[in-house]
Amino acid sequence: MSRLVPSVALLLLIATPALAALEPKHYVARRLTADFHLQVETAAVEEQAGGCRVEGRVVRRFASTAEALAPGDAVAFAIPCPADGFWPATRLKAAKLLEVFLRTVPGGFEAADDGEGMAALDAATETPTVRDDPALVREMTESIAIYSIDSEAKRSNPRGALALARVADPVLRVRLLAHAAGLFATKKMADADATGAEALDAFASLPPGDLRLETGLAALESLAMGGAKPATLRLADQLTPEIDALTLPTRRDTALLTLYGARIRSDDATAALAALAKVGNPKIRRERLDDMPFAQKDFGPANPASVAWMDRLLTAAEAQTDAAFKREALTALCRTAYRAAAGLVERPELIAKATPMAELAARRHHGPAAVLMAVLMEVTQGAAGRAEAARWYAVAGSGFDLEVGAATEAARTLAGFTPAERATAARLLGSTTPGAVTPKKLLDLAARK
Repeated sequence: MSRLVPSVALLLLIATPALAALEPKHYVARRLTADFHLQVETAAVEEQAGGCRVEGRVVRRFASTAEALAPGDAVAFAIPCPADGFWPATRLKAAKLLEVFLRTVPGGFEAADDGEGMAALDAATETPTVRDDPALVREMTESIAIYSIDSEAKRSNPRGALALARVADPVLRVRLLAHAAGLFATKKMADADATGAEALDAFASLPPGDLRLETGLAALESLAMGGAKPATLRLADQLTPEIDALTLPTRRDTALLTLYGARIRSDDATAALAALAKVGNPKIRRERLDDMPFAQKDFGPANPASVAWMDRLLTAAEAQTDAAFKREALTALCRTAYRAAAGLVERPELIAKATPMAELAARRHHGPAAVLMAVLMEVTQGAAGRAEAARWYAVAGSGFDLEVGAATEAARTLAGFTPAERATAARLLGSTTPGAVTPKKLLDLAARK
């Protein structure tokens, strides 16, 4: 078993002997961070309070973080030996040769993994006999390395972090470099872009196959979560054709959602929606459309940045080529804008701030938002806002997302406005034709706008 990183404080989370029935991956982590991987010829086993003490001689040393033990040296180590444990005292006493992982503790050594991975042998071997599941080794090696990379970044030591990321395993190298790039971007460190480019170069060297795509998606998520936008968007472009080629619907949807999430976090709304449009599960699509605006932190109608963000999202929805999805996206986003604006109406001091958000949806002919705009014009501007209100009632009459009969209701409402107000509303809708403006004419103008 190779040891890619030294023992780190992460192991404090899993190294307490009192913890029982750890997951297999945690035992793997203990072995990965052990100080020694040895084969030991046993000479004596002594039962002590709470465990056993094994004495013997080192026969083979496969890995170590120090030179303290070499073949031929005497060694003693502690190990739990309850009757229901991995190594009951009777079994320990019967073993003549053990392959064991040891860690240094005050006063000597102990089995790093409580003996979970210890093996009894008939004879010494030239290579280790204990080999863990490569998938678990990779997973826990990555977890330990990430912990160490984070620690180096906190100390403003990007060189140290990169040294830990540049491992020999090509798959882990991609994932760790992507993590480092995202971390550097979060911390506004100068190395972020270069590390992102290095992660992409490492990804390009991976051979085609499922593992390549899985690795790329994991790296994409790390880059996006950290805000490493240039590398995120480049990798997203590279992964898109590979994702499109997937044939298993559930796997394809999962990959598309990762792609969507990375793009929306990187402010690439048009491509994000294009990825979401390909998701086959309509329920998941609807959920993401409802959540999409909240990819911006502190999204809300009182936040000017949120108005600009929602405008970009709606513009991206209008750019979609799939007509059915375009309507689905516009409806969902307009509803969010409408609800956000309507939430401020109940607070008089914030009513004026509701207008920009409501107008974004109303301009796209969202019926409820247009009605809200009409009300807001009258409430905030009084008599001076009547013509604007008439304009928006006309838009609502030809808008979408309203019940049947909206046009009739709008015409009835518009009939209550004066001819002058309707004439001004017509000019606001782009009409240059003189003469009386009827409610029907206003509705026709709004429908063509």
